[in-house]
Amino acid sequence: MDAKDFVQSILNLSQQASNLACLIREDPQLNERLTASKSDRINGEADFKTLADVLIQCTFSHGLRRKFPGFKINVRGEEDGSFPAQNGKQVKLEITDDAQNTRKLLSQVLKDDSVVEKLSGAVHRNMEVHDDFLNKISGLQLPEELNVWIDPIDSTKSYIKGGESLESVTVLVGVHHAGIPIIGVMTYPFSKQQIWGVCYGNTCVTNVPKPLGNSPIKTVYTSTLETDERRDKLRSQGYHVETPAGAGFKLGGVILGAASFYLVSRRSTYQWDTCGPHAILRALGGDVVLQSRPDTPLSYNDSVDPNEGFVAFLDKQGALKLLSALK
Repeated sequence: MDAKDFVQSILNLSQQASNLACLIREDPQLNERLTASKSDRINGEADFKTLADVLIQCTFSHGLRRKFPGFKINVRGEEDGSFPAQNGKQVKLEITDDAQNTRKLLSQVLKDDSVVEKLSGAVHRNMEVHDDFLNKISGLQLPEELNVWIDPIDSTKSYIKGGESLESVTVLVGVHHAGIPIIGVMTYPFSKQQIWGVCYGNTCVTNVPKPLGNSPIKTVYTSTLETDERRDKLRSQGYHVETPAGAGFKLGGVILGAASFYLVSRRSTYQWDTCGPHAILRALGGDVVLQSRPDTPLSYNDSVDPNEGFVAFLDKQGALKLLSALK
C-alpha cells in the first residue's frame, strides 16, 4: 500500500468529518437535541456523545474500507455506532454507498426532512485536500495490515458548549502497526487547520515546521484532574502551567510549539486520544513516554482501557528534567 494514497485518503475523510462537525454545530438547537449521555468514565466524570461523534466515525470507517478493500484495515473508535432514535430505541448508523439508506437511518433520529437531506449530502460528499508535503512519502510502502484509532470529536464537552470553546475541538486519527504509531492526522474543524505526520521505517515526514528554538520559560499543559500539589511544585521549579480543554488540543499544543510538555498523571486518556498526535510527535523527533518508565513510549493495541500516566514532548532531555522536578 502506497503511503501517499493512504494518507491522502485519511486527510480527505478527516476534512469530510470536519465539515460534518461544523454542519451539525451550526444549529445550536439541533446540537443540543442530539446529545446523548454515555456510561461514566474511569475518572468518575459523566461523558457524552453527539450525533456528530457517531456519524463521523461511521462515515470515516466506511470511506476507508471502501477505498482500500484488499487490505486488512481495522478501524476502531471511541463510539459504538449507535444513537438514540426518536422512539427511544438505539439505531445503528451503518453507512453504505446508498444515500437513500443513509437518509432512512437519519430519519429515525431526526424529524426535519431538510436536515436529514443536508446531513446525508455531507456524508456522501467527497472532499479533496491538497498538500504538497504528501509527495515526500510517495513510494513509501505500508504494511498490508493496519490498525486505525479515530476520535471523531475530541473535547466533546467543548463542542456542546460552543463559543470560544470550539477552538479546542479536534478530529483525531491515528494509525499504528506492531504497537507503534506510524501515521497521525489532526483536524481542527473550527479553525480550518489540518496537521499530519508519518514516521515509519527510516521515513519521518510532517507538514508541521519544527520549532526554531526553545523558550526559556517551559509551558506545561496538564489536565484539571492533576493535583494542585503537583501543579504548584511545577510552578516552584519555574514552569508555567496551563489546563486547556481536550487531550487532542493539548497534544497539538506540544506539536505546534504552544507548550513544551503535556503531563498526564492519571488514567484519564485513551488510545484514540493519543495515537494520532503521538505519530506526529514522532515524525518531529518527539515522543510520548510513560511517566513511570521514561524510556518506554506509549504502545497501541485494540484495548479500550485508559492509558497510563505519560509526558508528551519534542525535547527528550527537557522531559526527563521535568519528571525529575516532580520527584
